[in-house]
Amino acid sequence: MIERTVGSMESGKKLHRYIRQLLPGVPLSGIYKMIRTGRVKRNGRRAKADDVIYAGDQIQLYMDVADFARVSKHTKKFSGVPSHIDVVYEDDNLLIVNKPAGLLVHGAPGEFRDTLVNRVLAYLHRKGSLEQQVFTPAPVNRLDRNTSGIVLFGKNSDTLRQLSGDLANRRIRKWYVGVVQRALSERGEMAMPVARVEEENRTLVLNNADGNGKSAVTRFVCIARAGGTSLVGIELVSGRTHQIRAHFASVGHPLCGDVRYGGRAASMGLAHYLLHAAWVQLADGRRWNAPLPDAFQRQLTRLGYKESDVIQAVHRLPDMFESA
Repeated sequence: MIERTVGSMESGKKLHRYIRQLLPGVPLSGIYKMIRTGRVKRNGRRAKADDVIYAGDQIQLYMDVADFARVSKHTKKFSGVPSHIDVVYEDDNLLIVNKPAGLLVHGAPGEFRDTLVNRVLAYLHRKGSLEQQVFTPAPVNRLDRNTSGIVLFGKNSDTLRQLSGDLANRRIRKWYVGVVQRALSERGEMAMPVARVEEENRTLVLNNADGNGKSAVTRFVCIARAGGTSLVGIELVSGRTHQIRAHFASVGHPLCGDVRYGGRAASMGLAHYLLHAAWVQLADGRRWNAPLPDAFQRQLTRLGYKESDVIQAVHRLPDMFESA
């Protein structure tokens, strides 16, 4: 017997449609037969195919081995995929996670299994909520492999569509913390178009007079300076690939450790650049923070930054831009 609790996203469905999404490999005729022969119960009572289900209903399936194998396909798919994720916020529609540096959001050639997307799906599967919906949760935004911080996931199609539209129309605000080489000015804005060179996996910053490329705007505030570096608060107004990395490199302040864009790594004892997506604010005004990773904070301490000052500054980061 398999038991599922109907969630709010499935409330109002016909029972046979709900069972079909639980058993995608079983033909509709087989689902009707299961219901007709009493192998499906709703709240402990024999169910009918056209019953309307509601949030909180308990659905029991009495299945044979063949049917169970079909339902268990997710278990095999996510076997070995870590399901631990750093959850910043979760409800029925939205999941916000704090991605660690070094992890891809999506798969890439030679690296498809252990990605943030698969970790999130494994997490939802082990909670028992993945099989209760037809839609596969998907990320709204993405971060580069070595950028840590906030990634939004839409848990249903309506939420994903709404948030993707808000992101495209710049109704979602994002603030980052990064470390760049050399002393940076107090605050500023870089509004310089960019263009991708896919074969080199690089983003070029173009002269405004070139008349091509995509518009890109990056605002920044220098939080502190230490060890020949600057700790910078960044608002990503647009969201082009590698935008922050390319913009700062173009003005002579590459991210520390970002060798692709001219930053020093080995000489600074860094395995990769230091960039963290610390805050997000949705169009409705809700705002969340992902604290700096421990490894990031240790690097800042090694460079000479005072931990308490950094924590305080990151906590009030969005307010720094409101006063600009």
